[in-house]
Amino acid sequence: MLGHTKKRHTKTGSRRKTAHRQHTEKPMSYDEAMDILLAGEAQGAVMLRGLRNREGITQAEMGKLLGIEQTNISKMERGIRPIGKNMAMRLAQIFKTDYRLFL
Repeated sequence: MLGHTKKRHTKTGSRRKTAHRQHTEKPMSYDEAMDILLAGEAQGAVMLRGLRNREGITQAEMGKLLGIEQTNISKMERGIRPIGKNMAMRLAQIFKTDYRLFL
């Protein structure tokens, strides 16, 4: 048998009044936003991964284009292996972009 439950009294017809908050924060720059979004990841690593995925190229295919092993591409994308200036220039030629994006 079910026990007796109390019915709580509710106010009908009352509405919560919400105050409109003024937007007092200043706009964030692109660099500030990227620092927050990347949270410590190397920009070149994220750029390499993003461009490679955008073009639909696998890590193995990228390795063949560059003449290096797929594991090196993986390490560069994870930020374990640095992308040097020479490699950044080679990547820039493949993606037709500025090499400084990878540094």
